[in-house]
Amino acid sequence: MAVQRETALALLGVGLVLLLLIVGAALYMASPSQPQPVSETERTPTVTPTVPPTFPTTQTVSPTSPPAIVTPSLPPPTHAATPTVAPASGKETFTSLPAPLPPMPLPQLPSSSHLPQAKPASVTPPETEALRWAQALVSTYRPRWRINLTRGVDPRLTAEGYAVTVEPNNQVTVEAKTNVGWLYGLLDLAERLQWREPIPAQWRWSPPLAERGLVVENPEWLVRAPRSQEAMRNLLRERLKELAWWRFNTLVIKCNGNEANLSRVLNLLKQMAHDYGVRVVVWAKVLSPTLQTWLQQGGQVATEVPAQGNFITVTTDIDLAANQISQGKVVGLKFQLVAPNIPSTVLQFRRNREKLLLVVGLDEAYREIFWFDPAWAHQLVRSVADAGLGGLWLTVASVPPTWAIAAFAQALKNPNADGEAIWINRWAKQGHQADKWLVLFREASRIVPEILWLGVSHQPQYGSSLKSFFIARPIDSSWGFTVLSVPETLKLVRRPDDRTTLTADEVARRLEQRASSVWALAAQLPEPAASDWKAAKRLALLNSWLGQFYANKIDAALAWGRFEEGDQKSGQECLLHLTKSVKAWEQVVNLASTIYRTNNRWALRLPEWQRELAEYQALVAGAMP
Repeated sequence: MAVQRETALALLGVGLVLLLLIVGAALYMASPSQPQPVSETERTPTVTPTVPPTFPTTQTVSPTSPPAIVTPSLPPPTHAATPTVAPASGKETFTSLPAPLPPMPLPQLPSSSHLPQAKPASVTPPETEALRWAQALVSTYRPRWRINLTRGVDPRLTAEGYAVTVEPNNQVTVEAKTNVGWLYGLLDLAERLQWREPIPAQWRWSPPLAERGLVVENPEWLVRAPRSQEAMRNLLRERLKELAWWRFNTLVIKCNGNEANLSRVLNLLKQMAHDYGVRVVVWAKVLSPTLQTWLQQGGQVATEVPAQGNFITVTTDIDLAANQISQGKVVGLKFQLVAPNIPSTVLQFRRNREKLLLVVGLDEAYREIFWFDPAWAHQLVRSVADAGLGGLWLTVASVPPTWAIAAFAQALKNPNADGEAIWINRWAKQGHQADKWLVLFREASRIVPEILWLGVSHQPQYGSSLKSFFIARPIDSSWGFTVLSVPETLKLVRRPDDRTTLTADEVARRLEQRASSVWALAAQLPEPAASDWKAAKRLALLNSWLGQFYANKIDAALAWGRFEEGDQKSGQECLLHLTKSVKAWEQVVNLASTIYRTNNRWALRLPEWQRELAEYQALVAGAMP
């Protein structure tokens, strides 16, 4: 009996122990868990990509308009020196927008701040060709990344904006309110990976300008369109990809308006452009039946003559622009790029500024001329944004065209950044002396704007006669500075005290200084292997000799003015400067002939400058006693 009693007590004890364990476990599971501290490193992981800088083969490159993602890139150097070059002058800095928001967790909605915060739900994205293309670009560099596209709940997100979050477990989330926001977010990620830039744990983007247009003048695909519908579709698709990559949301087709292929092109773009976040505007001379149908279908047309209806008026007349804006119409105010700011006459508009688009011209005076000045591009975009204008259209005829487009594209992506530092950092990864290349390009690019200040010609790149300097109308003071013509400079008794006033001879010295800088830098830099860089270097030298030509012509005009006033010695001085200008033009012709056909426009004008020199030699000789 005692043994049985001991056995029963032992079993009872074991049962009690098991019961206590079960109750304890249940209480532990029911209790709330204590949050564990998270380190700062875990909150903001940094992903440093190590990918090759080449663009994936998923995009076809057009020989006439390659995407900015492949240009400009620096060829390998022949030696490894990395010199220090002075940055751009501080006098040319402009007020910037506030700094971008730092990476931070997305906030809760104010109306639900007392509720548990739910993350945006991942959605199945629409199967658009644009999103498939963008995702393929990212996968090319990071095939293991899992990309989640979520509909945005952050009130700070705009229709085109996005927020990207990169987590340590190969999870990437792109939050946006629209398909375009997803597209831009994926392309931003792909570009950072392509250039091997540090990937922050989180960042966001919103467009600085509502309207970001690229003007394409008489495109070859409109004049000589492929016969196959599929070939035409593929060609237009590549153009839309370029616009999306550059963040241009408006394609402006500048044409006559009655081209045979226009209807076909517009119908295809109507089907495809929306997926890439692009709207289409036709800037036409003739309101053809095709364009009337386009208007009836909701399309938009720009014209240089004010008209009734859904038209955008493009004009150089500030008074006409003000009149149209007062009627609530959208106006494009066109000007050649002469400074990285907007004229004060535009700032006088107190109302409806959002109806005004600036049409920035790198076309008429820049045709066949080199231009790549990221600092000016960033300053101009900031100026347009600060002024609260509707946006910017860019028209480009400079060479290579994609270099100018790429400079403005980076400004549209991040106008608050240092435009030059972006390219120096990128080029430095592929070669050395990136800062020297950039200064050479900057100095060469600012020669044509300074020639334009004189007002001697609408196309000064092809030269100007000596007589034109006496009837020129220099740039007006609404740009923030004043330039005196040759006759006005000759009348001066002493130099103006106003530092914002430039005399004609001071413009000549600026041109000489920039030309000398280009020559000195070009002599120190190796000959590039890449064809676009080789052309860029030669074109930069062409710009420099063009600047020297105008410096000599200004000095010749000033000397001739003094000669006509009775100073006999100035006659010989005028001939000396004219002789130098002819020699400078010969250098322009030599460089142009290595890039363009032999009988180019510079070559055709050389005899004219030689005849001009002979004419003034005869005039001076005839005036001698």
